[in-house]
Amino acid sequence: MADAPKHQLVTEEPAEDTQSKTQANTTEAPKHQLVTVEPVEKVRGRRLWIIPAALAGLVSAAYIGGSVYFMSHFLPNTTVNGTDVSYQPAEQLAESISQSADDFSATVKGAGFEIPLTAADIDYAYDGNSCAEGALSQQNPWTWPLSFNESQSLTVEPEATYNAEKAWSLFEPFVEEGKQKQGGLANQGVYFDEASDHYIVDPQVHNAMLDHSLVISAIDSGIASGDSTIEIGEDCYKVDPETQERLDNANFYCDAKIHLTMNGVDAIDIDGKQINSWLTVNEDGTVTLDEQAVLDYGPGELSDLLDSVGKPRTYTRPDGEEITVEGGTYGWLIDGAASSQLILEALKSGKAQTVEIPTFQNADRVDPGGQDWPDTYVDVDISEQLARVYVDGEFIMDAELVTGIPNSKYETPRGVYYITEHEEQVDLYNPGNVPEGVTPQGFEIFEGGWYSHVDYWMAFIDSSTGLHNSDWRTVYGRDYDGDLIYLYNGSHGCINMSYDDAQQMYGLTELGDAVIVHD
Repeated sequence: MADAPKHQLVTEEPAEDTQSKTQANTTEAPKHQLVTVEPVEKVRGRRLWIIPAALAGLVSAAYIGGSVYFMSHFLPNTTVNGTDVSYQPAEQLAESISQSADDFSATVKGAGFEIPLTAADIDYAYDGNSCAEGALSQQNPWTWPLSFNESQSLTVEPEATYNAEKAWSLFEPFVEEGKQKQGGLANQGVYFDEASDHYIVDPQVHNAMLDHSLVISAIDSGIASGDSTIEIGEDCYKVDPETQERLDNANFYCDAKIHLTMNGVDAIDIDGKQINSWLTVNEDGTVTLDEQAVLDYGPGELSDLLDSVGKPRTYTRPDGEEITVEGGTYGWLIDGAASSQLILEALKSGKAQTVEIPTFQNADRVDPGGQDWPDTYVDVDISEQLARVYVDGEFIMDAELVTGIPNSKYETPRGVYYITEHEEQVDLYNPGNVPEGVTPQGFEIFEGGWYSHVDYWMAFIDSSTGLHNSDWRTVYGRDYDGDLIYLYNGSHGCINMSYDDAQQMYGLTELGDAVIVHD
């Protein structure tokens, strides 16, 4: 059974008052109070709980204090942009970042200039406080006890500021220099550039067109990207209104590029270079088109270029032989005068367009100075006394020949022709030379003329000259001694061949097919 509480009688003394004390001694008995006294063991046990509570309070205070400290300081083992900032206050990092702006340097490059930039030149600066606050916000101060065994790497991007007007002042000497050059050049530095096929501003005065806002924008982008070299490109130039008007007036015509076709076939383009030859840029910035020069162009230069009938043409035969042939009736003939009128109208519209050139005679393709006939044709080589037939560029057959007597009125004409007659069983003769009452047979020669009957007739010069069989001959090309027959026993201009070869060639050709006769 537990011990009963122990008690102690305590006498309570009255207040230390003389009068009261005197009265108490004479009138009242001493008063007493019963006080309970606890055991010594219980008092000791209660005191033992105070120690851990005090320790807990100290730890808590230390943790909170550390957290508060690291709200303005960096945790241990912390780097910012690779620099150790452990225990540093944010103000120290801010100051360091601000000072680092002094190291800024870059080079601005453009057409005809290279400008070094330093921090002092343009008042280049960093907002260090903002960077430090940004770095500090990336850490958790309440985890500071863990940071002694862990490291953290923080990154901040300093935001740069600079004086744009001081930066632009570095460009002003180049702008002024360009303006001075512009004033000394013809047409205020506007001229036709063959590379671009347009009127442009002379590169010598290019820097006069540097645009303030566009240049500053390029510098902004370069600084934001951390570029050590900042390029000032074409997008940083802006032509002034007066110069732009000159350009627009001239390029109104140059933009009216004309694509010419003939009989639906692509021909040539009248480009800015050609158009420029018809223009005059006046001192007041207006532009004059020489209409008479355009009207002369069609019958003159354009016809010289596009007309091919009778002109030299060089082509490569499918066997690889390069041949030049001149003369003939096949090819293009344009209506130059009508063409000029169409070109002039197109120029005045100021718009690019296609113009169909009227023609008197057409060919298969447009290739000035080259092959303008189709890939199906008969190639007659006088020097070889051999005809080759190509169909769609593929070799089909060849035939030995006897052509006209050289250096005489009977010589076979050279040139590019086309088949004008394609018939069977034809009598060829000069009727005025056949005696009355005589019926010619086969091939006969009369005074001043001749007569012959052929089975296959492929004329290429009117009705007088063509390819045909000649049964009165038994040998073609070279004789039995190896000599070329046409040199001493040639035809009257036609191209003779055997019956079998003429029959095969007749089956492979038709009206309009090209015949090329060359040495």
